[in-house]
Amino acid sequence: MWTRMLMMSFVAATLLADQPLKSALDLDVEQARQVDAIQAKYRVPFAAKRQERNQELRKLRRARTANDSQLIAQQEQITNRLHEELKQIRANEDAEIRRLLRPAQVRKFEEYQKLRQEMLGSSRDDKDL
Repeated sequence: MWTRMLMMSFVAATLLADQPLKSALDLDVEQARQVDAIQAKYRVPFAAKRQERNQELRKLRRARTANDSQLIAQQEQITNRLHEELKQIRANEDAEIRRLLRPAQVRKFEEYQKLRQEMLGSSRDDKDL
């Protein structure tokens, strides 16, 4: 019985995390428009930075395969910096969205973020972003 309840809870949480913010947070029409604009503003810079980081991660994997400690250290610094930049972009986007929300929506937004971070799969490879 508990297993079934946990599974149902997980499915419900996954569905919440996959739905658009508009429905997940019960945004009104104006809030939804503003959130769409905020997300659009950050989408391109985030994707470009993620692509750059992924390229540098590939270089890091090659350095590890070659057992090149100097290059490994250099690439780790680069990838760590890019990772922090990605986190900052996401934090800026979240802060802008949060400013639009009513208190009850902020709580839903925080739960939404938590669920998204817990999801597994290739599109969730960086859970802390």
